[in-house]
Amino acid sequence: MKFVDGYTLKDGTSIVIIEHKGELFTGNAKLHPEDKDKMSEFTGCRYAEIRATIKALKHERNVLKAEAEDCRRMIKACSQDKRWDPKSPTAKVAYRQLNIRIKKVNKLTEEINQLMFRLEKSIWSDSVVSNALHNRKQKQ
Repeated sequence: MKFVDGYTLKDGTSIVIIEHKGELFTGNAKLHPEDKDKMSEFTGCRYAEIRATIKALKHERNVLKAEAEDCRRMIKACSQDKRWDPKSPTAKVAYRQLNIRIKKVNKLTEEINQLMFRLEKSIWSDSVVSNALHNRKQKQ
């Protein structure tokens, strides 16, 4: 993945554009109006970059799912022929290719889930820290 551009609008919306496998993906993040004085625009850009990365990986996963489904359909069509031998070297290659594609989809799904969890946790922890610092400043 390659970072292309990132900027923050006056209303606090951060937008990041990344390139992944020749396609552009955007991620948006908008700070809550109460958080504008507590957090920087870089926080929003970080969240937007993670969201753009998630979009890119979801797109890649959907492409790989379609390839796996095509491979599965091909194997199903071949297996309906009376000359199909599931123990032949050709059949074993086809099954292996299907398994490779399924493993790639599963790996991307896991990576997406980890990024989503990391984003959620980061938002929560940044919110807790900024609120604690803000409350401490108000008490002084």
